Amino acid sequence: MSYSAAAKALTTATDIVVTTHLNPDGDGIGACLALMLGLEGQGKHVRFLCPSKVSSIYAFLPGFDRLRVIENEAVAKAEPACEVMISCDAGDLKRLGTVAQVAHGKLLNLDHHLTNDRFGHINVVDVTGESSGVVVSGLLRRLKIPLNRDLATCLYATVVFDTGRFMHSNTTAHTFRWTARLLDTGIDAAAINRALTYTRSRHDLALQSLAISKLVVDEQVPAIAGMALTAEDIAQTGVPEDWGDLVEIPRSLAGNQIAYLMREAADHKSVRISLRSNPPVAVGIVAQAFGGGGHAQAAGCTFPGTLAEAQREVLTRLRRQI
Repeated sequence: MSYSAAAKALTTATDIVVTTHLNPDGDGIGACLALMLGLEGQGKHVRFLCPSKVSSIYAFLPGFDRLRVIENEAVAKAEPACEVMISCDAGDLKRLGTVAQVAHGKLLNLDHHLTNDRFGHINVVDVTGESSGVVVSGLLRRLKIPLNRDLATCLYATVVFDTGRFMHSNTTAHTFRWTARLLDTGIDAAAINRALTYTRSRHDLALQSLAISKLVVDEQVPAIAGMALTAEDIAQTGVPEDWGDLVEIPRSLAGNQIAYLMREAADHKSVRISLRSNPPVAVGIVAQAFGGGGHAQAAGCTFPGTLAEAQREVLTRLRRQI
């Protein structure tokens, strides 16, 4: 890790781009917004460019309305150059999508995933961090950027998301000490929790109902359960803004150790897979086997093939983990 090198690069830069991974989540969005707001407080010009659409569930976060989505390569290449590009929460360069095509000087890679491949010129990959927001807060501290309510709101969203509302195994005493400092700024934690957890559209609930109807407990290893949605299944309700915590449905079954969600692409040529497990069972190694990554107990990948092939090959590997 090189917090000091990252802080030095940002101290001398005046034009900065912050970005996160494709299909961004609460950690990546909150981390980028905190960076944007914090660096602007030091007189920097900061743009938040996102490589794919962002769920409106995060619209309450300070600065969200300034986020720009760039999915077209030509548009990305036409963007003004920046001195420093900061990647938050992305494990490799391809996860930045077309935003990686924006002309930039130094690339700062801020992350907390063990599977990160250190693709930046400067890499701050702190695997002890509960979220990328925790890593960002460490950098902001070294830049002597004071914590305020807006920054704390964004950072709180990162830790709520990546600890599963303080239920995942990465929740430690440090988590609560760090979160307490955020609460000391006067943020409305209850309101943030409601926004992230209980804000659902009818469309979201329809998709959840469909997923529950597809729930299957593995016949060979009953501790494995999940849902496999065909392209036709998804077309019934339409693709949601955010797949959210759908994978947590099978995980909530009594006795479950591994949960999965498989989503077939519209062209039937690939399958997006989300995996969760309870310690000591690990699923990160399975995601890595198919070019994905994440954490030991929370990971994902994109399987190149049909849904039937994904079910056969991925489930075979998951059974070996029990």
